Amino acid sequence: MVKVICVHSSRGGTGKTLIALNMAATYASEGRSVALLDMDFRAPSLYTVFEAAKRQLITSWTNDFLDCRASVRDILVDVSDEYELKGRLLVGFADPSIDAIRQYSEKGRKWQMRALRKMLELKRDLGDLDRVVVDTSPGVHYSSVNAVVSSDLSVVVATMDELDVAGVRRMLAELYDAFDKDTAIILNKVTPYMLFSEEERKRTLSRIERMFDKPVVGVIPCYCDVLLASRLKIFALERPEHPFARAIRDIVRGVDRLLGG
Repeated sequence: MVKVICVHSSRGGTGKTLIALNMAATYASEGRSVALLDMDFRAPSLYTVFEAAKRQLITSWTNDFLDCRASVRDILVDVSDEYELKGRLLVGFADPSIDAIRQYSEKGRKWQMRALRKMLELKRDLGDLDRVVVDTSPGVHYSSVNAVVSSDLSVVVATMDELDVAGVRRMLAELYDAFDKDTAIILNKVTPYMLFSEEERKRTLSRIERMFDKPVVGVIPCYCDVLLASRLKIFALERPEHPFARAIRDIVRGVDRLLGG
């Protein structure tokens, strides 16, 4: 049965989109059928990643799906062949135009309620897939709340920055606990000295779980080459033996355990 995974953060700059992208690609590289949906309407970025998609005719965006102008099948672009994947990777792109970003900011409550109904229909409409990974807007906005509510598991990407920690804890209390949602934490851009030894790694994991009172499915050190790498590449596919790619595979396995396989 298809499972919907929402990748979220309390603010921008945590590496949320990079992690969502590489998680979806890792699932597909291992033989799963996956849809990756860009629901970050305030700062859509997946369109710039997939060179293959630019050469195909994109007739509809995720915006159109939530506007009831297109089905979810209409918005998906199959990029599997471009990356020689064992499984399938289907991508739904958010409209990156300035007009679309402006129009989204003007959406009212009635539109958001209709959009929530569309999100809740994802599992029915994509029932032949294994996973749907939703990259949503940071913070507590209608689109991110809708993604969280409609998901089977929400993965919150956090850093050790004090402002980010405070924001995540507040968001967990006000949003996730309020909806009683299954949630996991990924800690990104961790200072490497915190993971030098197995003892330090366990101490770091224990500290994070106490801090957020949620299970931790991944801790990713701050890799300079990942930060400097082209955003037009999918790191987990380009360099599968890199520690970052191995960390993403560990995250995928941790997420699967929480989802029950």
